Amino acid sequence: ADALVVMPGGPGTWDELWEMACARHLGLTSIPIVCVNVDGYYDTFMTILMRADEDQLLYKKPHDIVHFEETPEAAVLWIENHISEFKKEAEQRHPIKKRTSAIRKMDSNVSGSTLSVWGRMSSFLGDEPALVSQKKDVDGSKVLRYAVVFAAGMSLGLLVANNRSGSK
Repeated sequence: ADALVVMPGGPGTWDELWEMACARHLGLTSIPIVCVNVDGYYDTFMTILMRADEDQLLYKKPHDIVHFEETPEAAVLWIENHISEFKKEAEQRHPIKKRTSAIRKMDSNVSGSTLSVWGRMSSFLGDEPALVSQKKDVDGSKVLRYAVVFAAGMSLGLLVANNRSGSK
C-alpha cells in the first residue's frame, strides 16, 4: 500500500490505526497515515498523541506519525502531495544502487557447516557478498547475533501460538 486512509469506525478500525501509528512511530513503516476527521471524530486520538508528545513519550512529533483531514477529498490530495514530495526527496538523497544477485553470491545450501549456512543467510541482510563465497572466517559475534534474533523470533511466535490455542 502507498498510504493508509482511516475513516471513522469502531474498535477494529481503532486497533488497526493504533497498530499502524505504532509501526510508523517506531520506523517499521514509512507509509503515510491520514485520518478522515469527520465532525471531529478523531479529535481525541489527536489529543492523546499531543499529550504523549508533551509528556515526552514519543520519538516523533504527532504530525509525523498521523495526519488529519476533514474530508476524504482532502485526505487523498494530502496523500498525493506527501508521496510526490517523499519520492523527490528520496531521489535526491539516495540514488538507486544496483545490487548484485543474491543467487549468484551464494554457494549451494546442500553442503557446508552450520556456520556457513548462517553466513549465506546473512548475505540477504546487506550488500556484502556471502561469507562462504569469499572463504573468510565467520565472525562468531555476527553468528551469535543472528542466532539470538532468530531464537527470540521463534520464542515470540511459539508464545503467541500457544496463547491463541489455549484461549479456544
